[in-house]
Amino acid sequence: MAATGRRYAQAAFELAKEHDSLDEWEEGLTRASEVLADPDVLNFLDAPQVTDKAKLDGIATLLPSIDVLVRNTISLMTVNHDVTKFVQMYRLFGEMVDEYRGIARADVITAVPLGDAQRDRLALGLASMVGRSEVKITENVNPEIIGGVEAKVGDHLIDGSTRTRLRLMRDSLAERPVD
Repeated sequence: MAATGRRYAQAAFELAKEHDSLDEWEEGLTRASEVLADPDVLNFLDAPQVTDKAKLDGIATLLPSIDVLVRNTISLMTVNHDVTKFVQMYRLFGEMVDEYRGIARADVITAVPLGDAQRDRLALGLASMVGRSEVKITENVNPEIIGGVEAKVGDHLIDGSTRTRLRLMRDSLAERPVD
């Protein structure tokens, strides 16, 4: 299943690069993701009792202003009964574009929501740590880490949480003999 979304994403990415239209593809796929987020639309496009012509007409009606190659990709996914894999394809396409542009993605956990300035400083610091020009942050809040930040950027795990520091301190104190 995952391979199907990856194949569509790879084909779309190569086509977008070939036509020097990564931005147009991103815009079109973003617009399509908004439309396909509606369960009724997705159910219609995936319904076996609906004709391909009706589905293709629906796509043309719902997405009239996106690039024709993007619309054709969605149409192909629909006709091949793969439209339910669009979300995966869209995510993978975005990751491929970011990789191509030297942008990393980070999953970040903080105890409290970050302000804009904090998020910007964290993104710059993470970019420097992993050798990328930019880092896009997906932020999650977990009060259990007490403070600090935990981040995963690709294969890099960065744990600067207060919870971990306290645990390490506790373990260090437990190892020391009493004088």
